Amino acid sequence: MRSRSTSIRQISITSEPHRTFFLKLDWAEDLGSGFVILLSDGVSAWSGEVSKEDVSREAQEIDIERDRYVCDLHLALTGEGQVEDREYTFHLAPERPGSPLLQLSYEKMQSDISFRLGVVELQAVPEPTEVIRELISHGLELSTCLQAKNQHLLEDNQKLRREQEHITTEMEKYIQGKETLERDLYSRFVLVLNEKKAKIRALQERVKELQHSVDEDRLRKKAGSEDQEVIETAAENSLREESDYRDDEQEEDDSICPEPKPLIQEMPESSPMDDSLNDITDVAPCRKRRHRHMQQLENQAKRAILDQQQRSREKPTEEAKAETSKTPIVQLKPSTAAANPDPDDLFDDI
Repeated sequence: MRSRSTSIRQISITSEPHRTFFLKLDWAEDLGSGFVILLSDGVSAWSGEVSKEDVSREAQEIDIERDRYVCDLHLALTGEGQVEDREYTFHLAPERPGSPLLQLSYEKMQSDISFRLGVVELQAVPEPTEVIRELISHGLELSTCLQAKNQHLLEDNQKLRREQEHITTEMEKYIQGKETLERDLYSRFVLVLNEKKAKIRALQERVKELQHSVDEDRLRKKAGSEDQEVIETAAENSLREESDYRDDEQEEDDSICPEPKPLIQEMPESSPMDDSLNDITDVAPCRKRRHRHMQQLENQAKRAILDQQQRSREKPTEEAKAETSKTPIVQLKPSTAAANPDPDDLFDDI
């Protein structure tokens, strides 16, 4: 058994605008398979039927596809899903003057142009009270169904609203937890980052210190090697000059002192008075030359040390201390010579 659909709506008749009409529509599958129309003004009632052939004929007359025509027909008679730019009008008129039959025509208005969708012949119902009762019953049933549906939708809406509030509350908790976690992680990250930066700075300072110490050691070794070379050079020069002066003194001594006479010659008789009158060989010039030579050596060593100190003034304080600690070693020679004078130098004092 096929299920039938019913629709009731309030319409306005263009020819009788002061009257209110109610249109009831019954169909099986769709309006294209035929439908029954019941029209009432609350006092009288009229009914009519449109067959499937009539629907096809009307679609052919207005030269439109059948499916599109059925869709427009459904919009016009049921009023469901109407679009704002479309308007459907109804006209009610007798089939011919003096005839009990009425014709209900429905037209479509689009862009100030109207064309008729169809016409249905209506005849009066013998018992309009029963028709009105059916209309009222169907309206009450439809109202009850709509109220139940509305109540169900309200309950669903309230349920959805409660779920939304619960989800919003949970979302706020999650947001607060997320923000707290982000702050905690950020603070920890800042601490770790600062520690890493401090460690990097300490390592950089350590690298600088090591580089500085390496440079100082290199400069100290270089200065030490230069000082050692200067001292060795000065010592070699002093030894060479001393050996040269010794050779010269030896030659001068040999030239001044007379050669010993042979033991075969007869020595004249001598007396203490004669011995005291003999001249003593003066060795003072040789000692003076040696003294001047020693003073020249000391002056050369002092000059070398002063030059080295002048170069080391631009070096770190530790190098200056190292140079100062090395300086007395070279200056010990004149003090040692002064503490232990040569007996031959007494002639210079005399």
